Amino acid sequence: MLKIKVFKPLVILVLFAFSMQIHAQEKQKNWSLNGYVKDMQSILFTEVDSDWMNDNLIHNRLNFKWYVTKSLTLDVEMRNRFMFGDFVKYIPGYAKIVDNEQGFIDMSGLIFSEKSFLLHSTIDRAWIDYTKGKFQVRIGRQRINWSQTFAWNPNDLFNTYSFFDFDYEEKPGSDAVKIVYYTGMTSQLEVAVKADYKDRLTAAAMYRFNKWGYDFQFIGGVFESDDIVIGGGWSGQLFKGGLRGEFSIFQPIKGTSSSNPALLVSAGYDYTFKNSLMFQTEVLYNLNGKEDGDFDLNEFYFMDLSAKNLSLTKWSFMGMLAYPITPLMNGSVSAMYSPNDKSFFVGPTISYSLAENLDFSLVAQSFFSDAAMGGKGTFVFLRIKKSF
Repeated sequence: MLKIKVFKPLVILVLFAFSMQIHAQEKQKNWSLNGYVKDMQSILFTEVDSDWMNDNLIHNRLNFKWYVTKSLTLDVEMRNRFMFGDFVKYIPGYAKIVDNEQGFIDMSGLIFSEKSFLLHSTIDRAWIDYTKGKFQVRIGRQRINWSQTFAWNPNDLFNTYSFFDFDYEEKPGSDAVKIVYYTGMTSQLEVAVKADYKDRLTAAAMYRFNKWGYDFQFIGGVFESDDIVIGGGWSGQLFKGGLRGEFSIFQPIKGTSSSNPALLVSAGYDYTFKNSLMFQTEVLYNLNGKEDGDFDLNEFYFMDLSAKNLSLTKWSFMGMLAYPITPLMNGSVSAMYSPNDKSFFVGPTISYSLAENLDFSLVAQSFFSDAAMGGKGTFVFLRIKKSF
């Protein structure tokens, strides 16, 4: 297995960007460097009057882009996270959970890790892009987004993300090659091949086109070397709101996998009223999800997500309301429910713009169920973000 370990990518990127800045003083600037710094306090408890766990995260992101020519672009992006507190100290194997490299090339590492704190750095984007006419080729770590729905994405074969990981806006990338051919103004053909840390290959094609005012897509290929996958998706307007959905069918390849066939379908609708109140709802059906049983918060929160494994239960429902309270303040509340394990989630959020490029957020994520052990818990996050 090919593994290239990058222990200190931060130093390399900063020195490279600094040398580019000095060089750019002598000629026209053809690159950009931006990012942000966040400080987020996290609290976890089962009951308000029970013991609280406290943790802190200082999160820095750097995005470097070099426009080599009109057709050629180089992009390198990284995130650096310094964590300290009870999560690091008391959750078994927490450092390994953080350093969960999924790529074919290992571009992440723990700079240091001690009993109560750690520093982790990872390059989650590193690609070169060539675009000429109707063709586009992108090679390297990148995000390949084929999804149409919001909370659950059966068409997202290459880099599935968690609805609850709100602090990772960019979402994970994958080590892949992607080729796009734009067949028309509203149609395109994409072919992508990805390798992961287990040497599994995902290779698929997607054709997207517009008909009757809707965007349709069809996908097909091989998923993680084990399954033949076919699927499709759609998005468009219905009653002045957005109607969208997607599905994927996974059929194990004989002799390569002992897993069962899988079918996942998600569908959603969103509508914005005249007073700017936005309503959104979504449902997921997972053929292989359990039909009954107890909810386990730890299993749910840290489950190994993939396009074939988006939920623990057969049915999941989501609803969300969002409203701009003032020009500087936004509020939202989301909720999820599964009738199979009788679990319920509610997540209110308040965000406020303190100044230009300076934002404050208060986020809560509460889980409830009938399970006697491990069936409930509340996370509270207070975050300040400075963009540059």
